[in-house]
Amino acid sequence: MKRYKYLLLLLFIFTTAVLNAQNSNYFVHTVDKGQTLFSISRMYQKSIQEIIALNPGCDVKLSIGQELRIPQATVKPATPDNKKNQKARYHTIQAGETVYRLGKMYGVTPMEICEANPGLSISNFRAGEVILIPASKQTAVTPVPQVEEKKKEEPLQQTIQQIRTTHKVEKGETFYGIARKYGITEAELRAANPEAASKKKLKRKTILNIPYPAKKVEPRKNIVELTNREIFNKVEEKKDSIAATTKSNATRVAVILPFMLDSYAPNEQSRMVEYYQGFLMAVEKLKKYGYSFDIHTFDSGPESSSLAGLLSSGKLDDMNLIIGALYPTHNKQLAKFASEKEIPLVIPFTSKEEEIFSNPMVYVVNTIQSYFFSEVIDHFTKRFPRANVIFVSDSTKSNKQEFIAALTDGLKQKNIQHTTIELECIRNAAANLAVEKPDTTHIAKLKGVMSSDKENIFIPLSSSAGTLTSIVPPLILLKSDTINIPEFKLFGYPEWQIYANDMRAQLYEADTYFYASFFSHYSLPEAARFQSEYANWYDRGLQNIYPRYGMLGYDTGYVFLLAANKFGKDMPSKINNVSFTPIQTGFKFERVNNWGGMVNKKIYFIHYTPEYNIEKIDFDK
Repeated sequence: MKRYKYLLLLLFIFTTAVLNAQNSNYFVHTVDKGQTLFSISRMYQKSIQEIIALNPGCDVKLSIGQELRIPQATVKPATPDNKKNQKARYHTIQAGETVYRLGKMYGVTPMEICEANPGLSISNFRAGEVILIPASKQTAVTPVPQVEEKKKEEPLQQTIQQIRTTHKVEKGETFYGIARKYGITEAELRAANPEAASKKKLKRKTILNIPYPAKKVEPRKNIVELTNREIFNKVEEKKDSIAATTKSNATRVAVILPFMLDSYAPNEQSRMVEYYQGFLMAVEKLKKYGYSFDIHTFDSGPESSSLAGLLSSGKLDDMNLIIGALYPTHNKQLAKFASEKEIPLVIPFTSKEEEIFSNPMVYVVNTIQSYFFSEVIDHFTKRFPRANVIFVSDSTKSNKQEFIAALTDGLKQKNIQHTTIELECIRNAAANLAVEKPDTTHIAKLKGVMSSDKENIFIPLSSSAGTLTSIVPPLILLKSDTINIPEFKLFGYPEWQIYANDMRAQLYEADTYFYASFFSHYSLPEAARFQSEYANWYDRGLQNIYPRYGMLGYDTGYVFLLAANKFGKDMPSKINNVSFTPIQTGFKFERVNNWGGMVNKKIYFIHYTPEYNIEKIDFDK
């Protein structure tokens, strides 16, 4: 019996030692929404195979909340010889831990931890989160025993950096030179890019985040931000000063939006305010070029309210242009009024306006789907005339049946071949690449639907986030392997730009295209400039929603204000002649029929290239 207990004790000591050794060699990552093995491996600069080795089966099933052990290099004890060679490491926050205690544990200061983790604060310092522990600037990164700390916790001070744009590093560039180029300090640039900053040399083609300057910029005084009734009243008070600088022949414009001054609807309010802010920026830009406008702003209220009082008041009778509204019931009232008074009506938001088919004064900015599909198919067949289209079906119910049916018909008319394959086949083919004795059935089936002399293009039948996150990782693995899979591209849907921020690297790797009537990204020059100007004007950033309403306000404001001013009654025939580089929404108006209104048929293809660039393809240039 004593011998048995002794053996158990030895086994316990051995197991504990093994676990402790393992714990020093890995940290725990909790899978978040939208993350994949590929994105996690990129996040921590570890190969997928290394992660799978510590987490058997994670390549088969990966779910939100699942804990993964991520390998990291062992930290050697600090000695005078290796002090300068200590490397950064990761740490999974445990319950009860604080920034101060972690600093003591790893021999770094709390501020060094904050600088290595932009956005880290007391409010989001949560157990289970993984943070980067940098190599100390003064001492080696040597874990020390955790002891009960009686000192008062040091306050955590960290400025959250908003990213203005991105920069791809060219040969010979340095942190100092890039920082000067964008008017920020080298410290600000390094803090926004802790991973790149932790390496000895700045590598070519590295994508760097460019933050806004830390120095607070005072908002412009000549434009008032409209956020509630009090601010709205201040805008109304500006009418006298506007009139004093407005020429007698100024273009008179009415903006009618649901600012909800007498109710509480935060979503509608914030979006309409942002739209109006962008619109005002367009007004100011055109005034600098010598154009003159007389702007009248009205609150349309909630959907249940009526515009009858406003329309009968005579306030809109002499307008040259009306912009609004949001709700179909209001747009129907405005369309009837615009037709009677022969005033152009711009509807910026909804694409479900029946009035356009019988009202020549209506302009619908948001492309109607029936026109949308025809433009996409036309551009698709022009862009990929020798395509081999492979539709990918999965367990997710297709939410693009109408588009797929229309595209299939278009492909038949152009004699472009197409077929269908199950997503599971693609995933199994990729999974077998990591097996010592792979089952080649799925690989053979996949090769069977692909072409060696045509452009293979995979198109999922669903635009859902689940489908996208399921199809991209295996496609990337197939691209990177040496099993002679023919070259291919991935083609998808406007909704994908919603997920692009979380999957940007993967979309690049998969050589991804998607179509959209609007698109903006902070790496595009015009978008970067606008976001910087917007922050200077209003001391705030744009809402992280699609479309970005501030950009929509600017684009529609600029185009229609200029067209109304320059062309007057000839605007329908000349609006496409407006010379303008849009920030987000392009314009190509065509009349729906001889007696109807104008519909925007502008479509872009967005291409995330394997060279880590974003290409906004305009087929009308």
